[in-house]
Amino acid sequence: MEYITGIEQYAGIEKTALTLGKFDGLHKGHQKLIDKICAYSGENCKSVLCAFDMHRESLMTKQERRSHLEGKIDCLIEYPFTKELREMEAEVFIKNILCEKLHIVVGTDFAFGHEKRGNTEMLKMFSEKGGYTLDVIEKERYDQIVISSTYIRDVLSQGNVTLAAELLGYRYGVTGIVRH
Repeated sequence: MEYITGIEQYAGIEKTALTLGKFDGLHKGHQKLIDKICAYSGENCKSVLCAFDMHRESLMTKQERRSHLEGKIDCLIEYPFTKELREMEAEVFIKNILCEKLHIVVGTDFAFGHEKRGNTEMLKMFSEKGGYTLDVIEKERYDQIVISSTYIRDVLSQGNVTLAAELLGYRYGVTGIVRH
């Protein structure tokens, strides 16, 4: 798996299936997006995951994310969520970041651009002009509740690691140093 910091460094020559988001836990909802880009990937198409580094509490470290994705996707891009990116207008994001030869895969609540003015409807509107295709994937649910990193953190704070593992699709673990 290729590893890049900052999407500007990704110069995809080949067709690319791209998913964008926080990917701060790689739960079953995230895995649904990853499965879709992997379905597009093959001889002439790379699967690329762009994870925005929001500097918030996360269910896994960057290294754990890399380990979980190793062998599953072609390229992981960790994109620092800088002031410049946060204030970028949605239309500029589409023009400068999303380019031709892309299959873009996002969840129904994907928002981007300054003050989150960009959404899936805007991506649909610009898709023909931008030369990309768009797949909007429905949220994964557990017992009618949308699976999200926030929900999983709540479940963990209640001590329910069994349910957290069910929502994540893998066993949750914590590493650290035991101090006396």
